[in-house]
Amino acid sequence: MDKAAQLATGLNTYAIKEPRGFIKLIQVIIAIFAFATTTSFSGHSTFSFLCGATKKDKHLDFSYPFRLSATPIKVEQCDPTLNNGTINGTEMFTPYGNMASSAEFYVFVGVMAFLYSLGALVLYVVFDHIYRKYDLIPIADFIVSALFAVLWLISSSAWAQGVTDLKYYTSPKGLFFEIPQCPPNAFHKSYKFTSCKGGNEANFATLNVSLIFGFLNCGVWVGNLWFLWKETLWFKLRSKPTTEDTPEIAQQQEPQRGNI
Repeated sequence: MDKAAQLATGLNTYAIKEPRGFIKLIQVIIAIFAFATTTSFSGHSTFSFLCGATKKDKHLDFSYPFRLSATPIKVEQCDPTLNNGTINGTEMFTPYGNMASSAEFYVFVGVMAFLYSLGALVLYVVFDHIYRKYDLIPIADFIVSALFAVLWLISSSAWAQGVTDLKYYTSPKGLFFEIPQCPPNAFHKSYKFTSCKGGNEANFATLNVSLIFGFLNCGVWVGNLWFLWKETLWFKLRSKPTTEDTPEIAQQQEPQRGNI
């Protein structure tokens, strides 16, 4: 009980009300939304392949990490010499597109930002006396946060292009361009009785939300830099009054922090 009481009295819960702590709490929440909306997404696109009078419905299912090449589609071969088009066997078609690199990088940044924000929040609340004692800790916090702001910008921009490519290559237009039996590729006489018709396209609302949270994370991390900068020795030295001008104020300054 004594240890628990000592721990309770050592908690700086006021840090959560400070900008640095409150913003860290926001960063934890929006980082979860950023990577969760990406990893939980699953899409479904459909189209129809026609060989003469025969119609075959096709579908493409895709999800994180969005390697379309890992989801082949079975497409029928159409024989134009039989009854104006007759299905004669099948072949596997591999869709073009691999957005795994941008998606995985985006999720990696989100997970690491979540873990760092959570760890920093624990540092502010539980070990605030250590945070304020050593000058290098606030400086390291500022530098790492600046790095995460840059990473959020890079990963969100890359993922935005990845989502754009994903929308195209899973749409009927993108699929038809890659499937030999579909226009505009079906110009050969062996495909004169074939056609492809678009069906339902995937709903990308969830991925659009993930992009919003990605750029929102970037803005929040950039905005938090000002409050972290004010905790560093660099800011305190610039704003510290000289002893010649204000000797009374100088005597009231808190003792200089130690160095690790």
